[in-house]
Amino acid sequence: MAEILNDEERRDRARDLTGLNGFDLVFVELDEAATPPRALLTAEFLNDVALAGILNAHGDGGVPANQLFAITGGRRRPGGPLPGQVQVTAIAAGPGPAPGLVLTVEPIGDYSTYTLTALSPLFDPIFARIGFKFRPGCFNLNCRPDRTAPDAPDALPRIDYLARDYHSFRHLLIAAMAERVPGWQPTSEADLDQVVIGLLAAAGDELADKQDRVAAEAFFPRARKRLSLARHARLMDYHIHQGNQATTWAAMEVSTDLELPASFACWTGRTLTAASQVFLNDTSAVRRMQPDLNRLELYTWGNLVGALEKGSTAADVTLPGQSMTGAQATDLRDLLRDLQTPLLLEEALNPETGRAAGRDPKQRQLLRLTGAETRHDPVADAWMVRIEWDSADALGTRFCFVARCPGADPEDGVSLFHGNLIQIAHGRPNLTLFTDPARPLDAALAAALSAERTAFTTDYPFGRITEAAYRESRWGRLCPLPEGPLAYRDTPPGGETPPESTLGVSVEGIPDWGEQIDLVQSRADANHFIVETDELGRSTIRFGRAPNGEAPPPGSYVAARYQTGSGPDGNVGAGSISGHDTGAFPQITRLWNPFDVTNGRLPETPEVIRRRAPEAYRARQLRAVTLNDYKRRAEELPFVQRAAAAYGWTGSWRTVRVTLDPRGTTELSAAQRETAARHLDHVRLIGEDIEIRAPDFVPLDIRLVVCAAPRFWPEDLAADLDEAFSEGYTSTGARGFFHPDNWVFGQSLHASQIIARALAVEGVDRVIKVGMRLWDQAGGPSLETLVLEADDLPPPTALRIDVGANQIIRVANDPNALEFGRMTIEVKGGRQ
Repeated sequence: MAEILNDEERRDRARDLTGLNGFDLVFVELDEAATPPRALLTAEFLNDVALAGILNAHGDGGVPANQLFAITGGRRRPGGPLPGQVQVTAIAAGPGPAPGLVLTVEPIGDYSTYTLTALSPLFDPIFARIGFKFRPGCFNLNCRPDRTAPDAPDALPRIDYLARDYHSFRHLLIAAMAERVPGWQPTSEADLDQVVIGLLAAAGDELADKQDRVAAEAFFPRARKRLSLARHARLMDYHIHQGNQATTWAAMEVSTDLELPASFACWTGRTLTAASQVFLNDTSAVRRMQPDLNRLELYTWGNLVGALEKGSTAADVTLPGQSMTGAQATDLRDLLRDLQTPLLLEEALNPETGRAAGRDPKQRQLLRLTGAETRHDPVADAWMVRIEWDSADALGTRFCFVARCPGADPEDGVSLFHGNLIQIAHGRPNLTLFTDPARPLDAALAAALSAERTAFTTDYPFGRITEAAYRESRWGRLCPLPEGPLAYRDTPPGGETPPESTLGVSVEGIPDWGEQIDLVQSRADANHFIVETDELGRSTIRFGRAPNGEAPPPGSYVAARYQTGSGPDGNVGAGSISGHDTGAFPQITRLWNPFDVTNGRLPETPEVIRRRAPEAYRARQLRAVTLNDYKRRAEELPFVQRAAAAYGWTGSWRTVRVTLDPRGTTELSAAQRETAARHLDHVRLIGEDIEIRAPDFVPLDIRLVVCAAPRFWPEDLAADLDEAFSEGYTSTGARGFFHPDNWVFGQSLHASQIIARALAVEGVDRVIKVGMRLWDQAGGPSLETLVLEADDLPPPTALRIDVGANQIIRVANDPNALEFGRMTIEVKGGRQ
């Protein structure tokens, strides 16, 4: 047996050998005589284990040398223990520092290879034998190497590797037939040989096309399959947009209290048909509908308040057609406080005629409530509820609530508030049950599948139920969805947000499987799956396999609930959605969508993907490399006006200290710190920590002396100056001079700025003196007061106070907190 040993593994075994020994090298030395009688073999070993024992056994114990070392092999003169055979006759200690022995071998063998074997049990079997030759490099009587003449090669067929289509393959086959079959000539295309040649050429054409297409998918510019484009784009941190379903708000009126289930559905038109666009409740929570929230009117205070002006953020509401008692107002207040959805305000009648005809269908708005309190009208002895909504939802136009027509009484209810709202998403419901074709349909499996069908039918009486088979692959379990196109949830395009489908997946006995964009970061026990959609709209669910994701148990079924539909199909006009299951929900007396649905999108096209994905990193940087990267990332947060970043050393690693200047205030809350830390953690480099800091506000002590014009009272002018140099807003809505948003990191304060702002206040004739200094040493390096006299204008150099890169000046001018800076204003002259 010719063993082939791995050299690297052999070296590792020799290095780690302990308690055993083995051959390393053997040197052959012959006497200089013409016919030397013996040879000396100098054997070097891996270590000195057993060498002393061998010398003692041979010298003192009298053990023959050929019983300690055996020689085998040879052709003309074989090795062995018999007389006349090549064998070891004497053993002596080695001459060098390396562990070794000198073996005397008699007689000298032929030109073939011999094997020297150590017979001691203390030798590793792998290293216990070694080959050698008595005449290295000489293998026959003439010392020439043996040569074996190779067989004559067979004639290889000539292949044209440039043949890649049907016509070239057909030409190649015809030429091969003419070369191999004497006298063969191509005849009619209907002959059998021509038919076979055509079929082979067509098969070769399809195979070559497949090879070319597979090779093209490896390169992003040439890839044509949507799955390949999606995978290539993810390598560049770009998530292709799969389109999204249309979503909107639906309002309803109910006759009695109604708990609306998460599976509630509605559709366009009164009756459900194949052409109807179906919308499902977009939340998993049960919504409670109340008759008292069907319609709410503005409390007009005896027709005194007939409209709400543009920009309003509060209103008094009451139940329509009645005067509420205190108990009713309290109940309505509690309902509005518990409301989890916005309030709808829409114009119901024409303000000019008091009739439905002519009303503006676009006069409607959503209001996100921030508070509700009861109020009492002592004149009418009536109660109402004062509601307030977010400033971002301030009324965009004036809303009229009372129609005043000539010769008629005022008509209330021109505009109404509606509180029974739900968010709905477009797409028909589907249930697909995936089973193993090799698993028999036993009683337990049949009962489980029947329970799945029954639950789905109860939730969605108009949904589709299908069954399909899954298959196991090297990449995990694959479940192709038979219904399509799969609806995806509304996510912003641009490549930053991964797409999210409407799939809800459960595996037999294992609920709550979560969707991921990939399984790279999924642990081996994570119940994750991914969904991939190709260019034809076919989607496939793929589960993981260790070490990336948990594999479903063998033979277990998979239940997939999802919605199907094209995104733009759900873009319907306002009032188009009006149908629902009247048998299941007879309490609903009216249902409508108050707004046009416009957010349904088609999937991103391959042309757009190829154009955007390679350039997306220029638009948004996902790795913070420099301090400016951390600074720009922090300034993306809406509550951050400016940011500054600097490196710091903790003693063990580097940290990035990010200082945030909050917008509109000087306080940085704990929630804002946590949000900023999470936002920056996504882009930080490995080995760097993030530390969020509030700005170092530098308080100043400023003295301003001005001269008032003769016709202005000094006291009034001092109040105007206090307002102009405040941290808040002036009576005109402009920012005060020391408003936090006017000052950023490292911004210096110049005396000329104070002079210019003071002269902008009406009534200031001239500035007599400006004095500026730091409040204390903690705010800066000096307490020196800078004084600017009017006679010194213009100064030779600009007088200013400088602050550090992470410092911001502050003058709160609050008598209760002088440590935040103050400004003393003195007005001279004026009207006495």
